[in-house]
Amino acid sequence: AVVSTQSTGEEEEKGKEEEAKPLSKSAAKREAKRRKIEEEEKLRSAERKTDTTAAETEEDFERLVAASPDSSASWVSFMAYWLGRGNVERARTVAKRAFDTINYRLESEKLNVWSALFNLENSFGTSDSLMSSCQAAAAVNDPKAVFTRLAAVLDKSHKFEELDEIYSSVLLKKHRRSRNVWCGYGTSLARQEGRMSEARELLTKALKSLPKHKHVRTISHFAQLEYKHGEPAKGATMFENVLTSYPGRLDLWSVYLDKTIAQGDHEQTRLLMDR
Repeated sequence: AVVSTQSTGEEEEKGKEEEAKPLSKSAAKREAKRRKIEEEEKLRSAERKTDTTAAETEEDFERLVAASPDSSASWVSFMAYWLGRGNVERARTVAKRAFDTINYRLESEKLNVWSALFNLENSFGTSDSLMSSCQAAAAVNDPKAVFTRLAAVLDKSHKFEELDEIYSSVLLKKHRRSRNVWCGYGTSLARQEGRMSEARELLTKALKSLPKHKHVRTISHFAQLEYKHGEPAKGATMFENVLTSYPGRLDLWSVYLDKTIAQGDHEQTRLLMDR
């Protein structure tokens, strides 16, 4: 029994020693990501229990943000309350309070409020106030995430000249190795009337800038844009070419098949399934 007790004690001491060992950089990064996901999930759970539609007065919204201080939904609803009453400055003040209040680790929640502020400046402010807000956001958050949010606001409001400028002077200039940046701009161009050819040219530029391991998914994305906004035959050719090099990519076959089925081409669908 004594031996057993000593063995258990040794195991416990060993466990403590292992716990005390510093984590490697990759392990620490994974642990930080895990904790962030857990915090965001707790916040989403709290938001589901928060009924922002029940708030009608300033006092109601004050109680709402006091009860859920880390919830971007609560703060954005409070901003909307003031905008609905034509008080843009009070809405800006609420946004600034949100930035000071939301937990610094919940970057996505803060970015949601920044997006709401971008929408506010885009609709009620000036181009200078919009860019000033964006620069302020980029100073305290991931710049790529911030300018991607700004691009989404400009795209949604059809301010395409400003959108082109953001991509050319910031996103594509500083983040040329980001597949999401190239695909995001390509999607915007493809949706705009008469700019599909520019989207095709963009793909050529993207493949020259992106690491090779990102090429397949990028080509797949632009091929899908052809089906939706351009020429489906071009999209099919793109899939055929990439599958010649990567015949074992089941994810590509699946997307290609789905697009073919959506086109109503029963013969081609049968041939693809046979292959």
